[in-house]
Amino acid sequence: ETATLSSLTERICEVASTGETGIRLGLGGSCVPTSYGSSQCLQHDLHDDPACISDGDGTIPAYCFQPWCYVNADVCARDSKERVYRSSYFSFDSGVDIFYSYSTCNSTSTADDWREVVNGKVTDVNMDLGQSEINSWFSQYHEVSHPPLFFLFTVAIKANIPDYQFPLVYKRDPTSEESLSVTGSEYYDNNIPYEGIYPIMMENLVKSSKGGIKNITYTHRSNVSSVLHPRSSFTAAVQDIQDGLVDMSVGPFWITSERLLMAAFSVPVVNDKVYLVVPTPGSEETIPQQISKIFHPFSVGVWGLVGGIIILSSLLSVWFSDRTELASDSDEVQRPLRRNKHAYLRLAVDSILEKGIFFCSAGVEQDVGATLSNKLLMFGFGSFILIAVSSYVANLAAFLTRRTLEGSVTSIDGAIAGGWTICAHHLLRKKLSKAWPAANFVFTERDSNHHDIMDDYTDEKCQALAISWEGTSMDHSFLDRVCERKLVYTDSIFIQIPIGFPIRKDLAAGFSHWMLEAEENHNINLQTTKDQYIRENGKLSSCKVQFSAEDFTTNEYEKITIRHMALPVVLFTFCCALATIGHFFRRHAKKQEVRSLFDRTSQLGLVKGITSPVGSNYSHEKDDDGEVSPRIHDLDVEEIIDHLFERHNKKKQMISLLARPSQLNTVADEPSHSPRSLLAVGGSTSLFHNSFLEKFDGVEAFPHSVEI
Repeated sequence: ETATLSSLTERICEVASTGETGIRLGLGGSCVPTSYGSSQCLQHDLHDDPACISDGDGTIPAYCFQPWCYVNADVCARDSKERVYRSSYFSFDSGVDIFYSYSTCNSTSTADDWREVVNGKVTDVNMDLGQSEINSWFSQYHEVSHPPLFFLFTVAIKANIPDYQFPLVYKRDPTSEESLSVTGSEYYDNNIPYEGIYPIMMENLVKSSKGGIKNITYTHRSNVSSVLHPRSSFTAAVQDIQDGLVDMSVGPFWITSERLLMAAFSVPVVNDKVYLVVPTPGSEETIPQQISKIFHPFSVGVWGLVGGIIILSSLLSVWFSDRTELASDSDEVQRPLRRNKHAYLRLAVDSILEKGIFFCSAGVEQDVGATLSNKLLMFGFGSFILIAVSSYVANLAAFLTRRTLEGSVTSIDGAIAGGWTICAHHLLRKKLSKAWPAANFVFTERDSNHHDIMDDYTDEKCQALAISWEGTSMDHSFLDRVCERKLVYTDSIFIQIPIGFPIRKDLAAGFSHWMLEAEENHNINLQTTKDQYIRENGKLSSCKVQFSAEDFTTNEYEKITIRHMALPVVLFTFCCALATIGHFFRRHAKKQEVRSLFDRTSQLGLVKGITSPVGSNYSHEKDDDGEVSPRIHDLDVEEIIDHLFERHNKKKQMISLLARPSQLNTVADEPSHSPRSLLAVGGSTSLFHNSFLEKFDGVEAFPHSVEI
């Protein structure tokens, strides 16, 4: 740097010890030879700094004995891991950028002793200037300036990029033109331009400043900063600002207390949210959870209503049916009370099962021989089935395919209650531990970018993650990993952290001014720049990674409640009431020996009679042709069979099927048929078929023909 120092003609002075021409080092500084710090590693301060010359009474500062030299900062940052600092003897606006290094001269040497003097304003330098000269120095070299005012006019900024984060900031492969997400040799080549959302935002900001910001040039972080901060490339980039290698850093930087001690920050660009990331709720449902879904379309109240109506319909059906007479009477002898209870219980259970089958099959079996009361009851029950089953089926498919939240963790409190371990960034240790002291965090021991946190999850070091949204929301490679592992971002937030740009203290206010001006006057901010990038390049990932509990509670999956079943319930209640009134009317008419519309035989002469009586319940009446024939009044088909079976003592009996169900009211005179012929009376074939075959299987003949 000898040539650089020699070119500073405004700082020319005479070295007192040698009388040669030298350069003055800043305000009140020493006059040193132009070879100061150049050419080789020496104890330059011990030779040329007046503070290092002892008169025998004082102690020589420690930095005087440390060898150092001026270096080429760009070469050191790219090709070595030596610690480099910008010389504080020359202000940033002086146009002179000179850098020095202690570690280059000796691996054990550090600049700590000298930095304490610089940062702590400690100096024993002899002031050889008067006050008027001092004022002249202030004016000429801007040792005291007004950074914001100066910044508003023009400034060129040198910024480093901490790392690639596609599509926020990245480079392309010089050969294949492929977008890169991992740094390589091209990272240290400043001739390859940076692309992405943040460079676009900076470009728009420069344009909107109309010359306030002259330009922004980009470079890489120094190698030595990565040695000092191996776990965070972002903190390493801030270190370069503290050492004076660059003016600012560009990228999504969290504003932390550690980084604020190293550099100033611009106004926040956005508030980053750290979300809880968990396995997708319902992605691994158990068999019991799947089975339980068939009950989800109805609320508990509706299921209770369905069961109640089935039971009520069954009991009323038993009461309205002639089978109740079989439970209390036989052909000749009154049965004991105990037997009646058992019979009624059997009939009730049988009827409940029957009505349950009706409900499951979404229909009611038609019994043309039933009483009008029973038909009214079945009309109401059938109407209820129509509405209930239709509503159930309409919702069932949605509920069967819906994921359930049962047993899933979707909140931070749920993760804490479940004892889950949560992987997180080590820089958030203090903030997370303070905000959620009961949580079990695992802070990654890797380099601590978000892919490293995902690697910890893959290695089963944790069950959930605390992930920054701004740092990952547009990183398609990370989002793809989230989808591959069936993870989602919940809406549960751990903390919020402001994101800003680390920058030199004297530039922070002016740069923040232009940021606010650009947003207020030109709508330039991070979000609009993201939208611009998506418009120009398309959506980066189609993977849906955001989860909300509202997806599981929308009206599409609303359960059917009792209020939704008001119409079928009212209709069923009306039919029950009408059927009950009709049944009482029928019983009254029967006592008066008067035929009524509610009588079981109100089927308009469907069963016309039998050729010879088989019981006291048969009478002879004229048919439509005027012929006298026995007529069935109050007995059903099973009662007829029971009477026939008992009277003929299980001997040589055979039913004569004279017509099929579609051939009703036809008199047949065929002699006899096979024992397995089907008797169809009043349409009630299926109910009695099995008992009939059991009683008459193998019977040869039946002496009484039944006219149907």
